[in-house]
Amino acid sequence: MKEVALITLHGMGKVKPDYYDELEKELKKELGSEWTKVSFQNVQYAPILQQPEDELWQAMMSEPSNDLDATRLRQFFLYGFGDAGSLEHSSHRRKDKYLAVQKEIFKTLEHAYLDIGGNQDRPVIIIAQSLGCQVISNYIWDAEHGLNIFKDYSDEERKESFMKLKTCENLVTTGCNIPLFNAGLQERKCFPSPHPSFRWDNYYDPDDVLGWPLRQLGDSYNLLVRDHPINAGGLIASWNPFSHGQYWGDKGVIKPLASIIRSKLS
Repeated sequence: MKEVALITLHGMGKVKPDYYDELEKELKKELGSEWTKVSFQNVQYAPILQQPEDELWQAMMSEPSNDLDATRLRQFFLYGFGDAGSLEHSSHRRKDKYLAVQKEIFKTLEHAYLDIGGNQDRPVIIIAQSLGCQVISNYIWDAEHGLNIFKDYSDEERKESFMKLKTCENLVTTGCNIPLFNAGLQERKCFPSPHPSFRWDNYYDPDDVLGWPLRQLGDSYNLLVRDHPINAGGLIASWNPFSHGQYWGDKGVIKPLASIIRSKLS
């Protein structure tokens, strides 16, 4: 049986199904044979949002009178903020998309639970990129407060604890844009710590306008989060918007994450 579960959540924009490939490759290099003790599970919520975005993009591009420039950058922002805006809209009005995304996390955790043999003592580590940080934050909040998919949820005690991420000891966020969702709120509240030894490490590149530090969001964030500025992507990519996707191949993220994983293994 696996000894630790590592769960990934992708970010905003047009996402490939194998979005985690570089992360997996780099972690395998760092951990060697110890990688076989890790249950590596990947949340795939992009398909829930991507079809209508694809259709809109094609409609925009096929209309000659639009005459759009900077199409690569436009597509980056349309897909990225389309994801974020659609989820935020769905969370408050028609909840179908929001709930579908939360169910994808739940389904991924079920796979991990089986992989660790239903052992509630096995720790969970989550790494989330960009919009995925807000997505997992919502999931933990809902689990703690019995909201949305957790409203009437109950299960065998060990599994329920696992599905509610009560065994999550580490959250690693990269290029996190939670401030874009709650900056306008007078009082910004973070979810409560799901585990007594819970640690949240947030990595951001100061040149990445979509990646932010979190401690200044308020006291509840300041208590949980450790912010780490890094130079994601090096000199070639770190200065432009596309550096937002460079974190998971960067040693500034890979080495500390590998160290966290190794600390959980026997």
